[in-house]
Amino acid sequence: MYELRNYSESIVKKTLKEYLPKSDLPCKCERCQADIIALALNRLPPRYFVSLKGEVFTSFKAQTVPDKTRVLAEVISASRIVAANPSHPIDNDK
Repeated sequence: MYELRNYSESIVKKTLKEYLPKSDLPCKCERCQADIIALALNRLPPRYFVSLKGEVFTSFKAQTVPDKTRVLAEVISASRIVAANPSHPIDNDK
């Protein structure tokens, strides 16, 4: 069976994972991370590819991969938006 994947999503998730430990976000919960990913992906071009289900993605044409600097900028921008407008109350006593 084949599955459709968005390579931009993989890049955004990886970038967020690397960015979170360095960030000063008030909340890093699963919901806030999902909101950040969604916001960033809405501002980046999708890069879909087809693979066999379970197949490990190993290569993709470099010219179709979003610029890493742009991805990081979108993740940071989305992080600021989510921090300012979280989908849930922030408990500052933690």
